[in-house]
Amino acid sequence: MKNLTKKQKNLLMWFIGFAEGDGSWQVVNKASVFMINQKDPQILHKVKRLLKLGTVTGPYKNKDGSTYYRYRVGNLKGTKELIDIFNGNLVLKKAQIRFESYVDAYNSRSTIAGTSSMVIFNDNRFLPTLKDGWLSGFIDAEGSFSGTTQKNKKKEGIESITSVTVRFSLVQKFEKEVFEHLKLLIGGSLQHEVKKEAYRLKLESKKDRDTIIEYLREFPLQSNKAVPFDRFRKIHIRLIDGKFKWRLESARAKARMVRLVENINKDI
Repeated sequence: MKNLTKKQKNLLMWFIGFAEGDGSWQVVNKASVFMINQKDPQILHKVKRLLKLGTVTGPYKNKDGSTYYRYRVGNLKGTKELIDIFNGNLVLKKAQIRFESYVDAYNSRSTIAGTSSMVIFNDNRFLPTLKDGWLSGFIDAEGSFSGTTQKNKKKEGIESITSVTVRFSLVQKFEKEVFEHLKLLIGGSLQHEVKKEAYRLKLESKKDRDTIIEYLREFPLQSNKAVPFDRFRKIHIRLIDGKFKWRLESARAKARMVRLVENINKDI
């Protein structure tokens, strides 16, 4: 990533985080193939414009009838460019394992093709910070923003709402060390779901919500998750601006806040 502007580096780190969440390094018929499947094609077109390589195809159908689109890079030149981006900059251990096989397949194929672009696999593990875009990309792939309302069962309708909670969470199988590091960065509580071998990082307190909001202002989300994040941020402001008690007492103000909570993930 030499000779790049700060903005270009941050966008490439965003891409690496996004790829580690939703991307796939594969070896197909002894060839290296990188793919990302998404139901929203716009984010894939953003990736294509950023990297200036690859193709976006689709829609394809899942077994449940839903559709998805695919970003794909499979040619030697594009694979070499992706390797230059990923090599030594990956965070997740499982991504490193898949990527090493991907590099090996590229080297074998480039030897057969008679090129001189052999690559030495770099096993360095990058540690994300709040000063780079990796976490933003990983959130675009694996993060979620949600809200809940607590109710008084003795009352009905909007009058039953007694409080509002919003949270941000990240979930991933394995990767304990990475999630312990992320907890140090952004706070929250870390849970180990033993049966699934998954780790869940949840942010609910004002301090932790402040941290993730400030970070995502500096390194904006690029996918349609920017919509629930904006709703999450608006609810957060309503919870801390000193008018929350008044909002619970005002039917109209309470109704607006409840709609924000209920619709936090609408239309994505």
